[in-house]
Amino acid sequence: MENDLLERAADLVMDAGQTLLENGGEVFRVQQTMEIMAHSLGVRDFHVYVLTNGIFASASMGSTHNVSLIRHVPSVSIHLGRVEAINELSRELAAGRLGVEEAEARLQQAQSVPRTSPAGERLACIVGAAGFAYLFGGTPLDAAVATVAGLLEILICQWFGQHKINRIFTDIVAAFACTVWSVGVQAALPAVSANAAIIGALMVLTPGVALTMGVRDILNGDYLSGSIRLLDAVLIAGSIACGVVLGWLVMHGLGVAV
Repeated sequence: MENDLLERAADLVMDAGQTLLENGGEVFRVQQTMEIMAHSLGVRDFHVYVLTNGIFASASMGSTHNVSLIRHVPSVSIHLGRVEAINELSRELAAGRLGVEEAEARLQQAQSVPRTSPAGERLACIVGAAGFAYLFGGTPLDAAVATVAGLLEILICQWFGQHKINRIFTDIVAAFACTVWSVGVQAALPAVSANAAIIGALMVLTPGVALTMGVRDILNGDYLSGSIRLLDAVLIAGSIACGVVLGWLVMHGLGVAV
């Protein structure tokens, strides 16, 4: 009975940590939350090591009842609704208001919090692209061009995401399409500034979250996780730059003034 309880509690804590990590939770907060939940569930000698793409943990409820768990988290996306739901679950566990069964049910609810619909993502992307284009000195016409460029980007990202295509290649193609569109419109309408439209549209692809979390991880002493996130940010930024350069080269090769 005690062994079954240990396994259920350990699985619950690992599931919660994995949900936090794969939905954008910071490494040190994932580790802290898991330790709080384990202590609240009566798990002794709980040790956990969290990386950007993996969790390693061991726990015991006595000298003869031990368990070790490993979870691989291959991809990370941002869903703060699920992160907040797990945080609320950990607070209620710490307050002693939930048992293992109730916590398991609440965890399932947290994991099932719906994501933004594809239409909502498209709307956010085009509004963001237009807003950034105007913010960086573009005219309303430039913002309109950036709106279409942002729509192209999100359509490419969504389609590639459905087919599990690598993020680096996805960003290269999205930035390429954005650049070709903006330069082409500028060639037809000289009043359009392709630079403003491209910069505005590309802002929705920039790895701001990865960069910020990488810096925070390093400041918190998680040097390996921070380095992984910073490397991820650099690779994404490089992919965006490659897509823009390819777009400019193609349009230049077609004889379009850039």
